[in-house]
Amino acid sequence: MRENKTMRLGLYRKIEIARKQLPNMDEEAFRGLLRSEFGVSSRKDMNIHQLSRLVQLFAAQYGVTYTAPAKSRNSRVTPHGRPDFIEITDSMPYAREKRQILAIWRKLGYSMTSLDTRVKRAFGTHCFVWLQNGEQISTLLSDLQRREKAFDKRQRAAARATEWRRKAPCPLASEARLTGIDSSDAND
Repeated sequence: MRENKTMRLGLYRKIEIARKQLPNMDEEAFRGLLRSEFGVSSRKDMNIHQLSRLVQLFAAQYGVTYTAPAKSRNSRVTPHGRPDFIEITDSMPYAREKRQILAIWRKLGYSMTSLDTRVKRAFGTHCFVWLQNGEQISTLLSDLQRREKAFDKRQRAAARATEWRRKAPCPLASEARLTGIDSSDAND
């Protein structure tokens, strides 16, 4: 009986989490959902199986997520302490290519969270680490290599321009010498 109550309370918590994630679902809409799907007007009238189905319904139809943030073993290291860190182990498929992608991504100055967004939009995979299709990885890598070349070209051009400005004489200083105007006279 105690296990049944504990499970019921856990499902109630998940339902509350779902309702917080769905601000457009007011009390009336929630009760309407309970009546149409389960034939009851209150979650107290539902059994555990029905509560579980309701939790799954929120996830499937409304996109509700129930994941809790991961807890770090080291209390000094917070999950946000290194948001731009993605670990690629040797056992992962295409580990070498994934490491190349990460290196170029960081060199270009993009955040690692935007890499997940790019992968999701381009290939439908929610997380870069989960990408396992060699053709997709190759496509992403070749695009980033093209961007890296353009980035390097801009960097070299900017460095040359800076070097040229540093070496070139100041036009105002040369005019002052030609006209014989002393900079101390100009302030008078």
